[in-house]
Amino acid sequence: MIPAIWRTPYSPFSGTAAEFPDDLTDETYTALDFYSEKVCKEIRDNNFNGIWVHACFAHLVPGLFPELAPHIREQQQRLSALIARCAKYGLKVYLYGQVLRSVSASNTAFWSKNPDCAGEEEYSTEISPDGERHRFKTISLCPSSEKVRKHVFESASSLASHFPDLGGVILITATEFPGHCYQRRKKYDPDACYKKITCPSCSKREPWEVAADLITLFRDGIRSKSSDIKIIAWNWSWSMWLDAPCGKLIDLLPQDCILMADFERGGKMDLPERNAHKIPEYSLMYPGPSEEFLQVYDICKKRNMKMMSKLQLGTTHELGSIVAIPNIISIYRKAKWHSEHPETGYMGCWNFGNFFSANTASFHHFRQHCTEDKGEEEALKDFAKEYFPGCDAEKLLSSWKIFYEAMRYLPFSIGPLYYGITSCSPSCKNLFKPEALEGTFAGSSYQHFPERGDDLSPALVMHDHEFSLAEIIRGYGKCGALWDAGTMLMEEALKNCSSPHGAEELGNAILCGCCWNAAENSYRVYALRKEWSDEKIYEFNHILTGEIAILNKMLPYVSNDPRQGYHAEAGAYMFNKDIITEKIQYLQQYLHKEIL
Repeated sequence: MIPAIWRTPYSPFSGTAAEFPDDLTDETYTALDFYSEKVCKEIRDNNFNGIWVHACFAHLVPGLFPELAPHIREQQQRLSALIARCAKYGLKVYLYGQVLRSVSASNTAFWSKNPDCAGEEEYSTEISPDGERHRFKTISLCPSSEKVRKHVFESASSLASHFPDLGGVILITATEFPGHCYQRRKKYDPDACYKKITCPSCSKREPWEVAADLITLFRDGIRSKSSDIKIIAWNWSWSMWLDAPCGKLIDLLPQDCILMADFERGGKMDLPERNAHKIPEYSLMYPGPSEEFLQVYDICKKRNMKMMSKLQLGTTHELGSIVAIPNIISIYRKAKWHSEHPETGYMGCWNFGNFFSANTASFHHFRQHCTEDKGEEEALKDFAKEYFPGCDAEKLLSSWKIFYEAMRYLPFSIGPLYYGITSCSPSCKNLFKPEALEGTFAGSSYQHFPERGDDLSPALVMHDHEFSLAEIIRGYGKCGALWDAGTMLMEEALKNCSSPHGAEELGNAILCGCCWNAAENSYRVYALRKEWSDEKIYEFNHILTGEIAILNKMLPYVSNDPRQGYHAEAGAYMFNKDIITEKIQYLQQYLHKEIL
């Protein structure tokens, strides 16, 4: 059975970064409270056969460092109970995590006892529930230390012993939280983000050799006790060490590992105003598979290694606070590739984008029913008739075509995706002031900030293919206008639909358009305030009037669907009924106010 992995949106992605970690906040401990019998059944009924849970392995199986696992018995009891509950519904549990996690420099007791394990010093950032940032120093566990290498093997062996029914592990070895010495370091071409390796032992080795060695050690530890637990190696950001498709690293992996590769990253797509535009992130705009994914697939096929795709079927950073971005044509094309490669598993979400919708239903429908004798349009209409009984399938198909074209105008690049305003545009009110910018940080798009400022400049600084502020405004404007035309057609297509899916999906689509239109307004106000003068008050009021209309349009759909506005990675609502109402009241104080 190939892995088809999902997760609930409400289980906190915990145990991430803390100077003094509380292992009882780890998801391996807390997940049992969020995967009820009902949730497990729902996941099974939506055609997934596994869930993934974030793990800090050192808290769960101590290896050579028991002092890092103060509640090992409680951790193991609760994870065992989760595995047993999921098994009742045909679900396997997969633990996602780093082979090694660095230890805080403040843990002097640990480092005085294990000085021979110390590697690179790195900084990490702890984020409190109220959004406060705390930066602290960590020390990596050196992967060239024989004691650390033995710890990795023993930890994995213990994991397999304690959890024989575990589905598998999903191992990430490149940049995330500090872990091993190369986790955030390079040997060649260092830059501001990834400095040059200084560890005297690891600097003698190639970074891809270190990563492959850690995966192999973990694999060997598991195989010492289990032949069934899957070892999945995720290639996320291996390209920081060597050029994609990173064949040198893949060739060092044991043949029985499963290679998981991002389905869209590393692709190129012709957009209306940009040819061969690079795709550096998960995308529902871009169907994929990317050139890099296919190169990895070819390497694995030659090595007789199994492979999985990493997808986000619900939503992405393109608009992370909506239940799903209904780009069903893109979903069809992703599913068609998987139907043609049925041996390829998939992980369908990250720590957000995990609500069930027409997106997940259509992916599984198309994956099972794509045939050579049925073209794309017929397949799409067949799904429309099945999922939306009573609908006008021709009109619904036309609306999906408009949505597909509308998304191609989005300013797709790292800046707007990570630091843009889109996912929180219905709540961001501090931008809307008739005055010069204050220069306060507006925050990232995927984290919770109780108050967001008015500085959107990080959204304009990108790795490749910079979009100017004018291009961002124009892109969201065109996307929003086209999208609204699609929702009008969708409403007509679904007026006789006899399923509750009709109202849910229409409301979801309308909210997508509102968010993109609100994003355009936010960037327009930002442009005004960058060079503010009092005569701009009239244009400001015009934008304000449009923004209030958008927010009022959103209110009934947000009220009817409490899932909307929730961003699972942030673990908070980017917007809801109360937040939108508060913003409307805030904006009304400035409406029609003239500056003397």
